Amino acid sequence: MPPAYQPVMVSIMTDSRNPVILTRDHAETLDRFLMQRAESSLMLLSNSRSAGLEYHGGVLEGTYAASWYDDAIIGVAAHYWNGMVVLQAPGDAAGLFHAVTTASGRECTGIAGPRDQVERVLPEIHRMHPRPAMTGRNILFSLSLDRLVIPDLLHGDGVICRHPADDEIPAIIDLRCAFMREHLGPGLRQSHEREARDLVSTQHQRGNLWVLEINEKIVATTAFSAAIPELVQPGGVYALPGYRNRGYGRTVVAGSLTEARDRGVKKAILFTGADMPAAQKMYRALGFQPIGEYGLVIF
Repeated sequence: MPPAYQPVMVSIMTDSRNPVILTRDHAETLDRFLMQRAESSLMLLSNSRSAGLEYHGGVLEGTYAASWYDDAIIGVAAHYWNGMVVLQAPGDAAGLFHAVTTASGRECTGIAGPRDQVERVLPEIHRMHPRPAMTGRNILFSLSLDRLVIPDLLHGDGVICRHPADDEIPAIIDLRCAFMREHLGPGLRQSHEREARDLVSTQHQRGNLWVLEINEKIVATTAFSAAIPELVQPGGVYALPGYRNRGYGRTVVAGSLTEARDRGVKKAILFTGADMPAAQKMYRALGFQPIGEYGLVIF
């Protein structure tokens, strides 16, 4: 068996062969590392900037473990409040995964990150969860927002893309839960529905949630799963079953990205399944282009 990792808590920058559990004192060093590979690190960037590097039980908070060389971070794994582990660990992905889950002591409900890194952790994942609810290859897409292709429908009569009102949030939570049921099927757990409620509420509070209204009826919704001033990640795109294949999903995403562009955001990224040609077609129609592969496993 490989030697056990012994994460250590420090409050200053250090040179360590073992993973280091990060604190708020490491924020600038972590941000510098992640910004060098921002398109595949956006979730880590967004959560660490908005919720800090220490876990106290709040939404978006997590435990962060990093490997170092001299005074620079060279890899990181975060174990978030919802159980997800997110990687940006070009070197020892498996070691950082083990370190952060050991340090947090919490259940791991899934893992995400650049595909090659996730694959290096799969043997340990399968020992923990022989039959994940979702696994597969995802394509990472990027779009410079000055090249956003806006559907004509966004400017059609009776069409409004807007932020939801407070009293509409329960209905949006129901839509998010329906989205998760469609994607996870029998693998959906009560914890996933709690996560949906927490995320929708947080996204609404931060102005990162949109609905598409057609003749005063909400027919589609989307949100920014992650956002920093330079970069956003659309996600949670859901159209009501009776309103699919009409361009409404694409239109609500375009509306959210138009608003982001107007406030100075330069780029958007997202990932979608390699086995989901309809979703890929939708994003390509907006101008997104593939830039790599992303891994996502949900237990």
